[in-house]
Amino acid sequence: MRRLILACVALALFAGACAEPPATEPVARGRQVFRMLDCGRCHFMEGSGGRLGPDLSHIGTVAAGRRPGQGADEYIRESIATPGAYVVPGYNDVMPRALGARLSASDLEALVRFLAEHK
Repeated sequence: MRRLILACVALALFAGACAEPPATEPVARGRQVFRMLDCGRCHFMEGSGGRLGPDLSHIGTVAAGRRPGQGADEYIRESIATPGAYVVPGYNDVMPRALGARLSASDLEALVRFLAEHK
């Protein structure tokens, strides 16, 4: 299963690289990265998506209360960079590893900003 997920992420990165030029505005770029990584395959957001991972429709609000002492941006960043650090109750620890390492620092921050905007 893990190999399938990694293969899907690699395919999404390759396909997304050819799709459109990178946006310069951080939230718009974050939306592109979200699509490029095919996060909607597992996460429900903006009226569509999968249910394997937690619903991200209101992650900007929900994230602030997930882990005591951690703000929304910190929680979202950690969830991308170190997905097993905290697993939302009721979900399995299946988030692809090393996403944060595969993204440039600016794309990671753009993805965090995009997700944090969903209140």
